[in-house]
Amino acid sequence: MKHWVGRPVIMYCGEAPYTIMKGVLRKWDPQASLAVIGHQEIAVPFRDIVYIKALAPKERALPPVLHSVGYVMRERQQFDNAVYFKSAVTVWKGDQLVAFNSVIVSHTKGAVTLQDGQNLMKGTHIFVVRSLRG
Repeated sequence: MKHWVGRPVIMYCGEAPYTIMKGVLRKWDPQASLAVIGHQEIAVPFRDIVYIKALAPKERALPPVLHSVGYVMRERQQFDNAVYFKSAVTVWKGDQLVAFNSVIVSHTKGAVTLQDGQNLMKGTHIFVVRSLRG
C-alpha cells in the first residue's frame, strides 16, 4: 500500500456502514501498523482499514463539510487553530446556548471575541468546535 502515499485517496474503515475518510495519504508506517491521512494527519490503525481506493478528480473537487462531531476546546492552541481556520464554534453557558456556529475572531488567556462582537469568558463558557472535513 506504500504506492498510495502522497496521493488523494478514500479510506473505508470499520464495519458497514463504513467510516469514510478522504484526503492525501501522508504516511504508511508498517512498524507502527498505521496510516496517516489528510491535512489534519489522522492516524488510522491498519486493523481498522477495510480498503483504500484512489480519489477521483470529481470527488476531490467537492467542498469541505463540517464534521458532525465537535470537541470542547481547552488548550490555547485549540483556540488559535479555531481563529486561524475560522472554524464553526458553538458556545454554551451551563445548559444555555449562547452562540451557534459562530466564528472566533480573537482570544486572550481568559476571554474570547466572536465575529458578532460578543466577548465571552473562557472560565464560564464551554466552546465546542467542529473542524472541516475534506
